Amino acid sequence: MSSWPNEPGGNTRSKVAIPRISGRHPLLKRQRVARACDACRQIKLKCNGNRPSCDYCLTIGSPCLYSASKREVRQISVQRLEERIQDYESALGEVLLHCPSKNFKTVLELISERRPEFLAALQQSARLPQSPPDLKINLNLERMHLTYRDNRFGEGLSLQRQPLIQTKSIQHWTSLVEDDVASHLLSFYFNWENPTWHLIDQELFIHDLETRSTKFCSPLLVHIVLLFGCSFSYGLHSFTDRRQEKALGQNLYDEILRLWALEKDTADIPTLQSGILLGLLCCTFGTDRLGTELIMRGAAMYYRSGLHEEGAPYFQCANDDLGQNMARAQKLISWGVFDVQSLASQVYKKNSEWPQPPQIGFSLEEATSLDDNNTWTPYPFQTPIFASNTYKFARFRGKLAGLVNETATFSLQLRDSGPSENSWAQGCEIYEKLLQWNQELPLEIQQERKSTPHCLCLRMYYQCTVINICDVFETLSISQPEGRPELDAAGIKSGAVEILGSLILLYKHFHGWKSVPIVMLHYLCVAGIHAIARLSPSEMKWMKVLESSVLGLWNMAIGWGRLGKAFLKILAFVLRARKVGNDYITPKTAAIMDQLDGAYWTATDAASLAADYVVHSVPSDLTSTSSDIGREVTAQSVNELIKAAHQLAL
Repeated sequence: MSSWPNEPGGNTRSKVAIPRISGRHPLLKRQRVARACDACRQIKLKCNGNRPSCDYCLTIGSPCLYSASKREVRQISVQRLEERIQDYESALGEVLLHCPSKNFKTVLELISERRPEFLAALQQSARLPQSPPDLKINLNLERMHLTYRDNRFGEGLSLQRQPLIQTKSIQHWTSLVEDDVASHLLSFYFNWENPTWHLIDQELFIHDLETRSTKFCSPLLVHIVLLFGCSFSYGLHSFTDRRQEKALGQNLYDEILRLWALEKDTADIPTLQSGILLGLLCCTFGTDRLGTELIMRGAAMYYRSGLHEEGAPYFQCANDDLGQNMARAQKLISWGVFDVQSLASQVYKKNSEWPQPPQIGFSLEEATSLDDNNTWTPYPFQTPIFASNTYKFARFRGKLAGLVNETATFSLQLRDSGPSENSWAQGCEIYEKLLQWNQELPLEIQQERKSTPHCLCLRMYYQCTVINICDVFETLSISQPEGRPELDAAGIKSGAVEILGSLILLYKHFHGWKSVPIVMLHYLCVAGIHAIARLSPSEMKWMKVLESSVLGLWNMAIGWGRLGKAFLKILAFVLRARKVGNDYITPKTAAIMDQLDGAYWTATDAASLAADYVVHSVPSDLTSTSSDIGREVTAQSVNELIKAAHQLAL
């Protein structure tokens, strides 16, 4: 009797291998297709989901199409309904904002009777009160967060959790906005506009704003800064829809006019700053005759008061810490005032109010120390993060402003007295100084991948100044004396235009056209004019430069005013005068140019325009008489060009 192997004393039974069938491959599991194409779904065929065409559609030679799923259709419908509701709420809020006082209560009662739940929702979302004087606009960071959350913007973009500047005392200065709106608008201004010139010292302004002091803050200045903030603010759902910004801006502007009549003769820093900023605003409105008058008036008062001199009593303080801040602020503000009046002198051909630049400034070591670990981000977003280089930037921009002032004075002397024996040498000397300035520019300001808007604007400032000095040589026919070094004005200008076009493309690539410093109006106009002269089907760069200039001016006209529209009108006239066809411009450029012939530029715009801004390098057949045709460069004001172009159109 046999026994099992495990049993004690049993015999071990040998194991016999079971034969297997060789060569059999495991079955491949069929991949599940998330969605069948329309053709396979119609005949109920299993679709393999290949893109761009599945096997069945490839076999029958039919387009392989995938319709949206029911869930996606529902999501799209809900999103469209939400956008429509948001538009309706915005439109109704604007109606209530502009509703006459005698009809305001009637409108609210009518809505309450018909749709009380809608009125409650509107009051909660837009914070509508029961009377027009207390009406508040919902322009704050919270609004952007709600839109951002609902629309799910691109990866890598995240909004700031809080405004960069937070105020709790705005009601002391104005009743038109709440603290959250003021914080949002102040953050826009000090992040995008103020670093261009540093007309206002941010630390001292915010300190006085919160402590209710009037040494560096005033009701007039607060309202003007808030108005600037409105021009930078936008909604994430559609950054061209700025109805709320315009409604608040109109209220702020009305209050500014009232306050200006009361404070304009006050000899203090806030009033002088307010006058210059108000002048810049008037320039964007297309009334730069008034604007330049305000700018030059503020600059002259600043200079005559000795505020630019070292040890000026206004900037003295017994507190050591506050005294250091005031000394720093004096340098920033003084060079900012000088810079604005220098640019106005160059662009509008006005006599400079400063015989010489300020004698105070930052050393390179001081600027480097102050810039240590300071960063800049494109508010309202947290990224990308750039090194701010605020004080290095201010130091080198001040040096360039001195050369701009010298160029403007040189140009006006030639215009009034004509060229002399020393004109060629004087012009060459200015150009050599410009070259030296560019060679001394720090590498961190020249780096293209780490450029803030204000560093890019600084480099455009330099290229436009080089173009301007070359225009002086060409328009005023300065002859070269014997034995003097040769200056190829045309070649130098061509190189500067080339770099300016690249800088415009860089600005558009890194920062777009949502929030743009006011000085970009000048740079975009210059780049657009010169891009038209270089258009060619084989030169895609200049088609893109013209498109960027046109789009930039279009968006700036939405936020700033009539001057951007006037510049667009001039570009359209130049294109027409040069007989440039659509093959030479992009579809976006063509679409905007087509709209300029409609209601975009009205008779009111033409009648209200009072612009002395000088445009160079306009085709001579647009403005000149028959004896002038053939000159390569002319210089005409915007008003003259608009009138001449209207005659050409007729």
